[in-house]
Amino acid sequence: FWLKLEHTRVWVVCLVVCRPPWSREFGRAMSTISPYTTQGKWSHSSGGEIDINVDSTGQSVIINHPTVGKQTLEVRKFCQGDGLDYFGFKGKIEGNKITWNNGVVWTKLA
Repeated sequence: FWLKLEHTRVWVVCLVVCRPPWSREFGRAMSTISPYTTQGKWSHSSGGEIDINVDSTGQSVIINHPTVGKQTLEVRKFCQGDGLDYFGFKGKIEGNKITWNNGVVWTKLA
């Protein structure tokens, strides 16, 4: 039994994040949130202020939190998909507020 295939083409479609292969981020899902949208001073719903800055490389955020203290996080770990991740808490930016899944709200100060 012989099977002869003529003019057969196989198309393989891959969804790839548009980053160069030499990038450390190649193959990871990109966030739709820029860390610069989180930069600035925020008021914590339980009191106190949070200060968020993006470092000079744009690769890390420095967060100064009233109870947790100062933390430096990689942007790719803090900004994930269409939300934020801070110590395992998931946050959504809506206007000038970040609402966290533990009920805490950070409101951006002018």
